[in-house]
Amino acid sequence: MKEIKIKDEIWQMHAPKVRTIKMADENGGSDMAKTIYMIAALCNKTQDEVENLEFKEFMSLQKALNDFLDVRAE
Repeated sequence: MKEIKIKDEIWQMHAPKVRTIKMADENGGSDMAKTIYMIAALCNKTQDEVENLEFKEFMSLQKALNDFLDVRAE
């Protein structure tokens, strides 16, 4: 689990399971739509909550997600 500070709140992001990645693919859409879906699912937030973030905050969450997805880091 990773903790990311968003304004005055700590968002906790759990490591993705295969099911989360599969569901993101099944929902289709752009890479951005899939990323928003996965961040929302992994942080127990709604997609609206993710979409309403400032871009800099979104990028912090996207970096945390990418850290989980980077298999070379293991």
